[in-house]
Amino acid sequence: SARQRDILKTLQQTRQVDVTELAQRFGVSGMTIRRDLAELDEAGQLQRVHGGAIIRRAPAYGSRASTRAPEKAAIARAVARLVEPGAAIGIDTGTTCHAAAAELAHRNDLTVVTNALHAAITVREGGNRVIVLGGLLTPELSLVNPGTAQEPPQIHLDMLILGCGGLSIDRGITYFDPTEVEVRRMLAGLADEVVVAADHSKFDHKKAMVLGPLDLIDVLVTDHTPPEPLRTALAAAGAEVLVAS
Repeated sequence: SARQRDILKTLQQTRQVDVTELAQRFGVSGMTIRRDLAELDEAGQLQRVHGGAIIRRAPAYGSRASTRAPEKAAIARAVARLVEPGAAIGIDTGTTCHAAAAELAHRNDLTVVTNALHAAITVREGGNRVIVLGGLLTPELSLVNPGTAQEPPQIHLDMLILGCGGLSIDRGITYFDPTEVEVRRMLAGLADEVVVAADHSKFDHKKAMVLGPLDLIDVLVTDHTPPEPLRTALAAAGAEVLVAS
């Protein structure tokens, strides 16, 4: 949004911004500003601190990878156990999916399709066959084709391991970034089974870009049982919920 762009401009000049000051300046509630800062933080544009935000110092990917690391590792282990020997799988971008790629790195029997360089390099270590989807390199080191639909590779996927920005009853599976949703949609169309790897912070969260309804999910691997009424909605959508320990 224009307001988010202005917030970033201010941050470049002042190195630090304050929720209360921004709310007064833009004539919106503190909650609206906090939501803006949360989305900008998720996109790797700034770093939230108590009461405001500062310029992001660490690389966006690395700092996100360390948030909720034990939960993500547990989810990744549970996801890896679902991958059958000799499977062809798709791996999404994002830190939880990269953790899953790391769990599969010691194997050598898989064919992996991904647009995430982090995941591609990691999962190649054991000798898995890796197909990297091409395009423009983003700051998160994923490859996208903004504005043009990617030609699907001539491959059938047994499973797609998908991350998400939010899971909610009314919007389904959502993301912050529009460019990668096309790639996800294409990979989901090639896959027999869609496994969503998401920690509990994604429950009842909504981002702007919708991938699809909850019934797109075959298995949700998470770290906590989803709250009601999301749990009931997932069951009604036919999604199996696996809580990683």
